[in-house]
Amino acid sequence: MTLALTLAAAVLIGVTLGMLGGGGSILTTPVLIYLAGVDAKQAIAMSLFVVGVTSVAGAVPHARAGRIRWRTGLLFGSAGMAGAYAGGRLAAFVPANVLLIAFGVMMTVTAAAMLRGRKEIEPGHGAGKRPLARIVLEGATVGLVTGLVGAGGGFLVVPALALLGGLPMPAAVGTSLLVIALKSFAGLAGYLQSVHIDWTLTLSVTALAAAGGLLGSRLAGRVDPERLRKAFGWFVLVMSVFLVAQELPARARPFFLAAVALAALAALVRALASTARRSRHRAADRDLRKEPVAMQTPMYFAQHYLECLSQASYLIGDKRTGRAVIVDPRRDVSEYLDDAAANGLHIEGVINTHFHADFISGHLELAARTGAWIGYGARAEAEFPIRKLHDRERISLGDVTLEIMETPGHTPESISVLVFERSGDSTPYGVLTGDALFIGDVGRPDLLASIGFSADELGRMLYDTVQRKLMALPDQTRLFPAHGAGSACGKNLSAELQSTIGAQRLTNYACVPMGEREFVDIVTEGQPPAPNYFGYDAILNRKERELLKVEEHLRELPLGDVLARRDAGAVVVDARDPQEFAAGHLAGSINVPADGRFAEQAGMLIEPGREIVVVAPGDRAEEIITRLARIGLDTAAGYLADPEDAFARAPEGSVARAERITFAELREELDGPEPPLIIDVRNAGELADGSIEGAVNIPLAELPGRLDAVPAARRIVVHCAGGVRSSAAASLLRRAGRARVADLIGGYGAWAAAYAPAGA
Repeated sequence: MTLALTLAAAVLIGVTLGMLGGGGSILTTPVLIYLAGVDAKQAIAMSLFVVGVTSVAGAVPHARAGRIRWRTGLLFGSAGMAGAYAGGRLAAFVPANVLLIAFGVMMTVTAAAMLRGRKEIEPGHGAGKRPLARIVLEGATVGLVTGLVGAGGGFLVVPALALLGGLPMPAAVGTSLLVIALKSFAGLAGYLQSVHIDWTLTLSVTALAAAGGLLGSRLAGRVDPERLRKAFGWFVLVMSVFLVAQELPARARPFFLAAVALAALAALVRALASTARRSRHRAADRDLRKEPVAMQTPMYFAQHYLECLSQASYLIGDKRTGRAVIVDPRRDVSEYLDDAAANGLHIEGVINTHFHADFISGHLELAARTGAWIGYGARAEAEFPIRKLHDRERISLGDVTLEIMETPGHTPESISVLVFERSGDSTPYGVLTGDALFIGDVGRPDLLASIGFSADELGRMLYDTVQRKLMALPDQTRLFPAHGAGSACGKNLSAELQSTIGAQRLTNYACVPMGEREFVDIVTEGQPPAPNYFGYDAILNRKERELLKVEEHLRELPLGDVLARRDAGAVVVDARDPQEFAAGHLAGSINVPADGRFAEQAGMLIEPGREIVVVAPGDRAEEIITRLARIGLDTAAGYLADPEDAFARAPEGSVARAERITFAELREELDGPEPPLIIDVRNAGELADGSIEGAVNIPLAELPGRLDAVPAARRIVVHCAGGVRSSAAASLLRRAGRARVADLIGGYGAWAAAYAPAGA
């Protein structure tokens, strides 16, 4: 009977984690102690394992949606691991009853956090203000608490991440799961030095908690999260009192319970007084203004950000009606469907702010899977049925309401979407600006997506859009763009993922009041070259194309088949690290490293429609094929299985090495009798950081079209900023018949560190 209750409680633990994103340890430890009869220290160690595994599982969908900030998470998590391990080791010297009292205190802190709720952080709040030492100290402190008492996960980590790096709440929640997993396993390692645990019971509880987590995620959208959070908070608070009272000496127990009773009475009096004040205020409001009392917002708003394409899409819904739309979705749409299902929403519409040029939109995939209508601006024309959205048109999802604003300039059909939490609001919650207005920049008006319109004509449209329409919105209106830093859709995009109209009015060069001619000149100047695939994607997004079917391209190919396809004209895309590529690769391969802006750089170098064979690092073939398909390169024939083994068995002459040289070796060659031709593949805007004397600048996006300008017989050294793009460029040159090509390890950054201070 006891075991059955324990296992049933394990399901409840998972449901709690799935619905609330936290609270797992707070339930797990008491369940193991009071239901399963496990020793306190063993229970804490087992709890750390359960929560660690559950957090890893929960982090997967967040990672796929781009809601994990890996650098911040790993930095904070590494410090947390050290603290957690130390806490786990320290626990061996702390009496069990003291640990349980500390655990009870942590339960109280968690209950308070749940009753208070998670406060949204203002855009950019705290970003860049915390020194590294402070981040490490806070991470280690939170880790020490977790490792010592086995609790303090999401309800400590999420606020810390939001404040440390100014992370928006969805990113803070996703990143916290990574941190919690790291801390939990580190704390477990510390405990295992002095505690032995029952692995059979631990794994059973873990499995049932995971199953409960799936159930909880499905229930999450059907239960009022505020009521649930508060109910659970009160439950945890009562449990903490019970636990601490159990562990205190008998003589101290009456004093503790009396203190708790007095505190509860004071809280009750305060709550009744607060309720009375609110009632008086509501009555006054009704008497003086005759307006209804504002209810809790029914809106669900989620930003899905894809780092490798710097692309943002949005799920907006009304939790009361269950109706939702997606704005600017990418082609692999499962993440949106999972998010909608987890929150009790049905996607009934897809809005594209314009015909995207830098990725293939997922409107057709979503329409096929949900029956959603597809909306574009009124000027748009497409091969598939679309709902034309007109200026000031309103779309009701229930109380949540969207309003269309025509904002041409990046393209003629561009629109922005105003989001209102309630239909009667006069000030919008936010505006989704697509590529019209970015944080720190505006959408470029010179892309091939705008066939039939000149950059000057679109620039004048953009002037009216930015200076007269978007800047007319209230300052407090939140700004949510379609792209962030790194995108070639602009030249000066910020790394921030949201801002406000007021902040852009003060800091964005294109939002400063100016004349039309000055505006057009400044926004068209210094734009990076557009990748070759942009025009292809802009046209494909208008067409009734094939749906995404990654599984049809995910085929293992034997070496002989790969070589035959290469010889017949297929492009072999090797996505391994430049150093691995240099050590050995199939002759004629193009090196586009996966850990970077893979899709964008592949689109610069590969002609759409060409057959592709993938050489992927580790087990990442599906990821690579998906990332190619996101930009319309969905012609992969398959991937080479086990590249290292295949290279070892390859026929003579089919495997080649790539030369990479250091800055010191390049210096020697430049001082020698036959200095090499240096090709700098950075964008023009990067040359402000300096350049190597005599280098010829050919941006990577322009290199395929300027191969004839590169001499075939001369020694060539290619460099970029850090050594990734240069490996891609050098491999393209070798494929084009330039035999004497090397790339510079560390790029211009390494060269400047060695020679720029001396005036080189």
